[in-house]
Amino acid sequence: MNIILFSLIMLSSMFVLVLGFWWDSTAPFKVHISTIAAVLAMFLSATLAMTLYPKLKRRFQSEQSPIAFDDAAWGQDLSSKLSTPAAVIDGYNIKFANNAFLKELGMNGMRDMITDLPLTNLIHPSSHQQMTDFLGRQHNKRSNETMMLRMLYVDGTTIPAQISLSPLNSVQQDGQFLLQFTTTTSSEPTSNKLDIDHTYRYLIDRLEQIVFQINVDQKIIFLNPAWEHVLDYTSEESMQQTLFQFIHPEDLPLAEARINALTEGKRHHSQFELRLIAKNGRSQWFEMRATTTSHLKSERTSVLGTLTDISRIKQTSAELKASARIANDMIMSNLPCMLYRCKNDRNWTFDFVSEGCFELTEYPPYEITNSIHFNCYRLIHPDDQARVWEYVQQQLSEQKNFQIIYRIQTQSNKVKWVLERGKGVFSGTDELLTIEGIIIDISHCNYHAMMEGLEQLISEQ
Repeated sequence: MNIILFSLIMLSSMFVLVLGFWWDSTAPFKVHISTIAAVLAMFLSATLAMTLYPKLKRRFQSEQSPIAFDDAAWGQDLSSKLSTPAAVIDGYNIKFANNAFLKELGMNGMRDMITDLPLTNLIHPSSHQQMTDFLGRQHNKRSNETMMLRMLYVDGTTIPAQISLSPLNSVQQDGQFLLQFTTTTSSEPTSNKLDIDHTYRYLIDRLEQIVFQINVDQKIIFLNPAWEHVLDYTSEESMQQTLFQFIHPEDLPLAEARINALTEGKRHHSQFELRLIAKNGRSQWFEMRATTTSHLKSERTSVLGTLTDISRIKQTSAELKASARIANDMIMSNLPCMLYRCKNDRNWTFDFVSEGCFELTEYPPYEITNSIHFNCYRLIHPDDQARVWEYVQQQLSEQKNFQIIYRIQTQSNKVKWVLERGKGVFSGTDELLTIEGIIIDISHCNYHAMMEGLEQLISEQ
């Protein structure tokens, strides 16, 4: 347009100059009139072009420029036409998210909260650089490339997702894209997914074990029917409560330490025993097995787990221990003997001795246990000390049990014949940790039979 205007002005100027040189008053009147009309038409054309030029320029530019993006219009269009999770982003900011997008991330009813929110707030920090590189490639290539990254659910858990970006129009507007994503689980055919979900739900609902899930705030967000069957609490009154509210106070410190370590990503698996309190106040033993939903270290995550009722096992175990204790007490009360655990130092320092110690040695247990003033080696008769030491050390070096008869001296210097049976306790690296055994008083046994047994033992040694 500038060239046309400039050309008209130049032609008009040249015409006036030529006319000035050519003008002749003797020319016919019609020639003069035609010349003046041509000059006026030239100037009128130039004036009209100068007047219309700005308007024509603005119209031309508006036709060439992209149509301005209307967030509200695009948002309504996305919400009504797209069934997959989608959002309009401008740069790194979310301008609109449809209902499927909000539902997939657990943000129903939170559209106003995420409008103008940085997209990186909904993406796991470990995927931020991937997202930056992906946006850069889209700006440069405008391709239909997709990418796997990890998005954040409303409770802080992570969701692996396949995302894609599409420009909003044919002429690129910097940073304005339509973002769509599908989770890895939602990419399965709908019918198959429904069948699988139904099967899983059917199995979980019929398990006798309690299946639970807690979020990053350690509040219960899922319970199967076994919870109500075992503890009498309904799922409705237990949801959004912390699991700690149902744990026995004596087991609470251990449970808090283990569960906190899981939700903070310090551990990925945990297994321990604890007691839960039922609605009627009865406490029951359970074995908890829990695992995190994320395997990244130090990432806050929700926890999935099972609680297996082991009350019967605990009761049976307690009964067996009680029976063993009764049997042990009966044996120990009728047999003059002493159970012990000692170090393998030169003094054979006792770490533990049973109540039979006093009857056997005339020393109270507290006096010879972990005492720096009492030399336990001196209990052995001086004539037997070297033989006993050498034999025991030889058996320990070969990691064998030992059995030996020798004499001891009581606190009142009374001599007693004893039979000792013991063994070394070794670590996985074959390091001797301690010695455990029993010393039995055989002074009242038949002397001749005892001497024959002693000679046989000595010959075997």
